[in-house]
Amino acid sequence: MLAKIHKEMAYKVISDYPKSNALIFLLNGIAKPEWKTDQKTKIKWLKEWMDMPDNSKHGSKLKNDHSYKLTKEKGKFRIVFAKTGADQATVIARLKYAARDLKEWQVEEEYRTCALELAKSIHWVVDVSTPPHTSFGWDSNKKVNYHSKIEKDFDTVWEKYYDKSKIKFGRKNEIDDIYRWAKRFVEAKYDRNIELLEMYKTKKSILKNKGGQLGRDVIQDLAQNLADYLAYIDKKINFDSVVKKV
Repeated sequence: MLAKIHKEMAYKVISDYPKSNALIFLLNGIAKPEWKTDQKTKIKWLKEWMDMPDNSKHGSKLKNDHSYKLTKEKGKFRIVFAKTGADQATVIARLKYAARDLKEWQVEEEYRTCALELAKSIHWVVDVSTPPHTSFGWDSNKKVNYHSKIEKDFDTVWEKYYDKSKIKFGRKNEIDDIYRWAKRFVEAKYDRNIELLEMYKTKKSILKNKGGQLGRDVIQDLAQNLADYLAYIDKKINFDSVVKKV
């Protein structure tokens, strides 16, 4: 998604998360204590780190994160890979590896690096939760970029569609295996994602009418997935414990 979803909405969910040490851990990990960084700058840097894989400023080699998408043929899912074999890492796999890495940094007692890995991993939760990154066809038209169109629309309406009261926070048992959780979600939302694609092909959008409700559902799913992911990470590293060490 574009910057506002990766930065502003992701930060909003983390800020709304009832356990404040999740946000404090991330903000403290962004800057070393001796830098004496003010809070406003920490927040700005955190948002940048969450957008890191799509931000050339950080020189990321993880730019091509959309190589694995799903299509459905005769009722069965089929994987569609990227055109080059070197880039066949999936959005779901990147999330799995990122969650594994941040746990390893915590075990190594490298708490600042752990916080930075958590910030970067949030990027993949956003991508897993949104239509153009997991279902095939959004980039198939050379003349019209449906992928870009729906991203711009989500950035426009996310604040309007976001509803904190509908988020179930603290569900630590919702995720057991991160890969299976993400895969299950992507498959469950496939039909809706394709319905949205077909709407965009007929010049409709998520800005109003039925498209508006579908767009609202995507934003709610994204918010819930981020909340569940934070609860899962809390179970792995314990925010109350690590926040004292970063």
